Amino acid sequence: MRSRTRWIVGLVIVGIGPLLGNVTQGHTPIASRFTYNEHLFPIFERQCGSCHIEGGVGPMSLLTYQEAYPWTQSIREEVLALRMPPWKAEDGFGDFSNGHVLPAHEMDMILEWSAGGYPQGPRDQTPSTSTISGGGWTYGPPTLELSLAEPFTLEANTTETVRYFVLPTNLDEDHWVTNIDVIPGSRAVVRHVSIYIDTTGEGQAADEASPEQGFSTGFLGQAPAAVWWPGQTLRTHERVGYSLPAGADIVARVVYKKTWITEGQEFSDQTRLGLHLTDKQLSTIEHIVVDSPLPNGREINFTHRLDQDITLYGLLPEIGIQASELQVTGTLPDGSTIPLLLIRNPDSDWPTRYLFDSPQQLPSGTEVSISAELAPGSDPTEVPSLFNSDAPVRLLLDVTTDAVGN
Repeated sequence: MRSRTRWIVGLVIVGIGPLLGNVTQGHTPIASRFTYNEHLFPIFERQCGSCHIEGGVGPMSLLTYQEAYPWTQSIREEVLALRMPPWKAEDGFGDFSNGHVLPAHEMDMILEWSAGGYPQGPRDQTPSTSTISGGGWTYGPPTLELSLAEPFTLEANTTETVRYFVLPTNLDEDHWVTNIDVIPGSRAVVRHVSIYIDTTGEGQAADEASPEQGFSTGFLGQAPAAVWWPGQTLRTHERVGYSLPAGADIVARVVYKKTWITEGQEFSDQTRLGLHLTDKQLSTIEHIVVDSPLPNGREINFTHRLDQDITLYGLLPEIGIQASELQVTGTLPDGSTIPLLLIRNPDSDWPTRYLFDSPQQLPSGTEVSISAELAPGSDPTEVPSLFNSDAPVRLLLDVTTDAVGN
């Protein structure tokens, strides 16, 4: 949970007694039907455990009662404000297969538990740590496993950095990538990983020119085939994929960022990638990247007109300026409109690929319109672009242009 200030405030509200281990629940009236052991742990493990686990990128673990108990009121505030789990897309304005929101009944359980004495439940039902995700491959053993050639050290005095690493595939035949899985080597500091397919050798050249492990300059290759962050659900394609020609390299862009808990510590990371491949020819996912003009007052509005029929599989917005809202719509040649994406208070620290539950068929002549309402001040963000672009707002469209994947 991102804001240090929010969590400190939450901790003060709860009080420091639970941290000292001298406070029991004897004086807290229990009014909740739900207990941590029976009801809350499965929710926290599934919805929060990828970040909020011991050694994870979140500033605290929620996967034991003793760890979650001091944060009950902060958890309540985050859930009520719809800040956690982090998912920015407005429900009903586009339907996405990788939506990461709490179902209403789970939200009710958390709110009743946190307001009703937050009981632990029967001790003989304490969840076993063996049930907690061990960080294995989400989609089973990959076809091709790649990893950093050697561990990368994030120095104690470095708070945040971006590094590109080249991972040769050494494939002698063409393949299509249907999914990419990521296992971070150091969950505490790997904030997100973007994966590029490099057929130009540009990554190798930049890596050889760098005196340090990996390189930090902008990578001018094509847009990323996958963007991963803890808790992000990727999608396995069956009839479409990313082309991976023989001899191509994978370039992994890793964002390392410490929290206030890990500040001043040294970390070693050797992140692994798992590629799911097929040699069966699929419809190839291509990218359209649309850059915005400079702001006009407190708004940015721009459009992209399609010059051929496409099937739209997903959107990856990137906002390099502080904004309060981003909206994407499609206007078909007959004048009808399709709501594609609406984000409130977009967060540039968590780039997200929004994958449609059902691919959108957009005919030639469709206008994709993007509008952004800027926040007061509208200061540029400091997050480096995934697309090596300086435009205030960027939008990537994942598309196919033939009928194979329809």
